Amino acid sequence: MTDGTLPADRLYTPLFFQVFAAATLFMSAVSLQFHFGQYIGYLGHGVDTLGWLLSAATVGSLLIRLQLGRWIDRFGYRPTWVCGATVVAASTTLMQFSESLWVIGALRMLTVMATAAVMTTVAVFAAQIAPRHRRAESIGTIGLAGFTGMILGASLGDVIFSGPSESIVPFRFFFTGSAVCALLSAGIIMALRLPEGGFDAVRQDGSESGAKVRPPIIRVLRAHWPGTILLVGVVFSMAFCLQMSFLERLAEDRGFRDIKVFFLCYGPTAMALRIVFRRLPERIGRTRTLVLGLTLLSAGILLLIGADSQASLVVPGLTMGAGHCFVFPSMVDLAAERLPSEHRGVGTSLILGAGDLGMLIGFAVMGQLIDAFGFDTALVALACTIFIGAVIFGLSRRDALFSRGRGTHGNTA
Repeated sequence: MTDGTLPADRLYTPLFFQVFAAATLFMSAVSLQFHFGQYIGYLGHGVDTLGWLLSAATVGSLLIRLQLGRWIDRFGYRPTWVCGATVVAASTTLMQFSESLWVIGALRMLTVMATAAVMTTVAVFAAQIAPRHRRAESIGTIGLAGFTGMILGASLGDVIFSGPSESIVPFRFFFTGSAVCALLSAGIIMALRLPEGGFDAVRQDGSESGAKVRPPIIRVLRAHWPGTILLVGVVFSMAFCLQMSFLERLAEDRGFRDIKVFFLCYGPTAMALRIVFRRLPERIGRTRTLVLGLTLLSAGILLLIGADSQASLVVPGLTMGAGHCFVFPSMVDLAAERLPSEHRGVGTSLILGAGDLGMLIGFAVMGQLIDAFGFDTALVALACTIFIGAVIFGLSRRDALFSRGRGTHGNTA
């Protein structure tokens, strides 16, 4: 068993890398679901149905987001993670035995809610174990597990569907593989000695917290509202809708099937740049880092216009991977720091909840735009939305964006 002590002056401990491995396995389970649209197509439904189904499923995670933060703050990482991973495994296993959209939608909602629980736990864990000035670095580094899992899951999905998919057999492997990865992730977490409670149990300096009085969430948010960083969460997740579900549909529409080349460019690029530029938010400021990342994301989406082969996914994958690298750590850190440390789980849940709202909008609108006007029009609309979000966020923090000094965690840059 691993010691659950979280030293204040160290970041990369054995516990960190063990949690990293568990997160990689869980993200492999999630990334396999990037091929979920093929199951809906196999059942005879179009892209518009897929969009509405995924959008409706996202409502579930929106309903529990703020409570997730409270659960993590109160009960700790292990119960939330293990429960979430187990629900993902159960719901994906059951999904393959139904052809009813109502049943599939309900199970998909359970999957999304459970995924939200695990991903929130990962983000809160990464923020809490890091020294204050290295929080964005910690969130970014553990986020590399997401990219690794993304590559593994998407590649495994391509292997599963490399042959004919007219029968149910590949879908059996698809759903079962996702369930197995989720359970392996839970197994690792069960073997670790994690802190018993989240921010209630361990302060940033490692000392015990004595305060257990919890004001209502609404009062906390009214006093510490994060502002336009929530808009960043919305538009960033709208971009993620594309590779999660519609990229595979785009490839099918354009006459090619493999999408792993996109993720083989996206993931390693984001990983390499996140390592090389892990202290960029500290050096130039989180606001500038975020605006740069959102601009790269919108540019990468535009580069997908006219994509008609696997090779045409390379440059968009590189560009969007770079954008993702620069957005996520600073986004979560800026949102979380607005709340006191004992409510940091709520702050992290709030920004991820903004992401759920972005997915709810993105899945529904993208599905309708693609069905009515085609992929290229939908890509232009998505890219413009993300860029406008970047402009609004930058203008709301123009002092940080245009200041001459370097950004540090000692201010709001």
